[in-house]
Amino acid sequence: MQKFLTIFTPTYNRAYILPKLYNSLKGQINKNFVWLIVDDGSSDETKTLVQEFQNENYIEIHYIFQENKGKHFAVNKGLRNTRTEFFCVIDSDDYLAENAVEQMEILSGKIENDNQIAGFTFIRFSEKTNFDSGKYGKKEWIVSGRAEYDWEFPGEMIYCYKTAIHQQFCFPEFEGEKFCPESLVYRRIERRFKILFTDKVLAYGDYLEDGLMSNYYQLLLKNPRSSLLNIKERFQDRLSKEEKLNLAKTYWDIASKTNRPFLEKFFGISPFLILKVLINKHKKQ
Repeated sequence: MQKFLTIFTPTYNRAYILPKLYNSLKGQINKNFVWLIVDDGSSDETKTLVQEFQNENYIEIHYIFQENKGKHFAVNKGLRNTRTEFFCVIDSDDYLAENAVEQMEILSGKIENDNQIAGFTFIRFSEKTNFDSGKYGKKEWIVSGRAEYDWEFPGEMIYCYKTAIHQQFCFPEFEGEKFCPESLVYRRIERRFKILFTDKVLAYGDYLEDGLMSNYYQLLLKNPRSSLLNIKERFQDRLSKEEKLNLAKTYWDIASKTNRPFLEKFFGISPFLILKVLINKHKKQ
């Protein structure tokens, strides 16, 4: 039977923690999914470990190895190798509640025939967060365009997209850059399609010290083309004057510190905002 969902995990030297995610997948009430792993050039025992998982034959597992290029390259490869209707990224340091796939199949059924809805969401909490489970899992709402409000919970949304739609919005790939903000692609999808948001808590995990987010600003500096492109995308949102100015400051700072060409620095976004940034910097000196 054709599975409805690909749970996609990009991983890099995470053999020490992958069993936690695997055990949560093995324990799913509903096993109507494929676990697709793209190994982004690991030098640890990841490949051997995944082979052990496959040999147990509890769930369907596909494994792909690529040279180390970065998470967004891995996601693009995962999308190119997905045959199921839905695609959801679950990172190697996360794990799922035992009813996660069951709930995801119910949600997918609500939107699969609506061409205007690209996917649905659920909440990922820190495993250290104490919360009243009775308050969650009751809300569902459709968002058209970029979601512009403060979340009422101390977690983050995980997105599950229709594969055919997500495949139209792959990450830009710049040679030598190993990081691209996920929000860049999410924004592009949300400008074209609606999203079914929910308050279901279906995933848990915490950022690890060896994770991408451990030093976010340094990531932006090491990957300037992706970072600057993401800022340009954010200017398409509805922003206050203060938000625009702060983004312009960040844009100029990244472009300057990474020696981007002058035309890209000054005209990449609004030159009037860049000029204002430079005037303000001069006044403070």
